[in-house]
Amino acid sequence: MNITVIYNPAAGGGREALLCRFVAELERLNARVTLYHTTGPNDATRYLQSREDQGDCVVAVGGDGTTNEVLNGIAPGVALGVFATGTANVLAKELALPKKPEAAARVVVQGKSVMITPARLNGRRFIMMCGIGYDAWVVDAVDLGIKERFGKLAYALSMLSQIRRYGEQRYRVAVDGRPLDCFSAIVTNGKHYGGSFVLSREANILRPQVQVLLFQKPGVRFLLRCLTALLFGRMEQMDGVASLRAEQVTISCETGDEPIQADGDPAGRLPADIVVDPEPVPVRVADTFNS
Repeated sequence: MNITVIYNPAAGGGREALLCRFVAELERLNARVTLYHTTGPNDATRYLQSREDQGDCVVAVGGDGTTNEVLNGIAPGVALGVFATGTANVLAKELALPKKPEAAARVVVQGKSVMITPARLNGRRFIMMCGIGYDAWVVDAVDLGIKERFGKLAYALSMLSQIRRYGEQRYRVAVDGRPLDCFSAIVTNGKHYGGSFVLSREANILRPQVQVLLFQKPGVRFLLRCLTALLFGRMEQMDGVASLRAEQVTISCETGDEPIQADGDPAGRLPADIVVDPEPVPVRVADTFNS
């Protein structure tokens, strides 16, 4: 098996020792490994697009942002593998991927592939989620220095700093052509959010649809109740939160230069045009994964 390993040394503060163990196990399993260290944002995408032969599988070693870059550079038919070492690893949680490098390597070589359909945000793929409103403000305001040193603490601090803004902006969201208003929205391909939290029990990453969560009430108290519900996996039970399946979503607002986040990183500004990608991607999972 020919494997290209894309390693982001900035993700999670760097995990060189784990990377070495991961690659050593791949080679023990008779895989032929090409290793690439990224040097900055979007470098993984550029590198993969420059390669005529990416091998049988490209493995993203880092966080969800690294996986997003690999997803946008991977060639059709090449499998995507994930060894999660970053700050947030939502896809790894969604697919029940192991944290130990030796076990992760065995999944890549000895596991199976399941077909996952990403979505496209203004033409660029994302595999887990994108958001506008409070969700995007938090990502946009994260202090990268704190993130590099303290990981998820950076997101917690950003959440606190943005709470009072919630409700100041209204958005128009068209869900498969049906116009709806909200004060924040998350479009998700899977159930999980921020790692282990369950955002949507209705979502299914193996289904060629996204789940759209609309936060339709203003007010800081409502937002705090939503965040509390997230801790217990009850977001969709909240009065004022609508959850709908969709194949196409457009999002706009009349005023303001509003950010978008995708897979945990800033992803441009509104308007947003989100469509289910017509081309699924084979993703390596354990043989025991229930598909």
